Amino acid sequence: MDFPHLPMPIVRGFVAGALALAAAAPAAAETVSMTVEASAIPAFVAKDRGLFGDLDVEVSKVGYDQVQALLVAGDTDVAWISPIETVQFVAEGSDFRYFSTAGAQNMYNGIVVRADEAGEYPNVMSLEGKRLGIPGFGTGTWAAFRAFAKAYYGVDDPTTVFDVVTASSGALLALVERGQVDAALLFSGSSAAARSLPQFKTIFSFTEAMQESAGEPLVINGAVATATWLEENPETAARIVAGLDAATRWIQENPDAFAEGGEYADLARDAGWLAGPETAETVLTLIKEGKWYLTSDAYTDDWIGAIYDLLEKGEFVETLPARDDAFLAPGSLPAAE
Repeated sequence: MDFPHLPMPIVRGFVAGALALAAAAPAAAETVSMTVEASAIPAFVAKDRGLFGDLDVEVSKVGYDQVQALLVAGDTDVAWISPIETVQFVAEGSDFRYFSTAGAQNMYNGIVVRADEAGEYPNVMSLEGKRLGIPGFGTGTWAAFRAFAKAYYGVDDPTTVFDVVTASSGALLALVERGQVDAALLFSGSSAAARSLPQFKTIFSFTEAMQESAGEPLVINGAVATATWLEENPETAARIVAGLDAATRWIQENPDAFAEGGEYADLARDAGWLAGPETAETVLTLIKEGKWYLTSDAYTDDWIGAIYDLLEKGEFVETLPARDDAFLAPGSLPAAE
């Protein structure tokens, strides 16, 4: 810095004052990239309402498959992936850790049949030999169903038991209603619609089956980062969890914000909640009851144990990685500021 026309004492004073002001000025907010899909509404709410505090979280929405790809490529700090898929990625060599259930959505994904035929199909295995529509072999919903089929029903390969056909999740309900398939395995939005409409009957739900068997819920997503990033940024991870928890509580206390005409109706519409009045009523009721999204309170050793028990019995991967290689230990993050 050069001040050729000023006396040296003034120059020294100016420089000293500038350094003092720089030291006193608040540091720029830390920036974190978070990539999610449409169902991760707590992430959008936390960002919009400033619930991440002075942490600058850049929340980007992409398609479900792109979320995993971006984390694998190292193009995002935090991604929204299911605990089951996290274990699969770790088994394949990825350095991922599922680190909280804060803002994770309960896996109400399930199998529905026509209500007038519900008596013929009291459970999943009663569909043996029947046409089962699914949303795709590469989806987390199908991966979870494979694990459940083995763990709960002793079925090594569901495609050998059911006549499996694929279609988009949104089209599957119509196929069931028209009788083109006997049952359908649905994503969460379509599952909520099916619960609301009298022409359908839900005979299987992932989270309810898990609750009944293990006393723990199953979620379809949650916050995942690399072990390296978490080791280098534990305080940042804790603040992300705190923000997602605050957003989840806000959503529960303000469900009308996600109804038609509400502040966040666009988010609800993108997530499939507003497909019809019955669907909206079902989702908003589950939100009010605190059942749609979970907080970090659900992230316990018992919860991780239930996930691992399912994956072990379901022979989900050839070699199941150690729990500490796929999940951050509960309570290992520092308290958020």
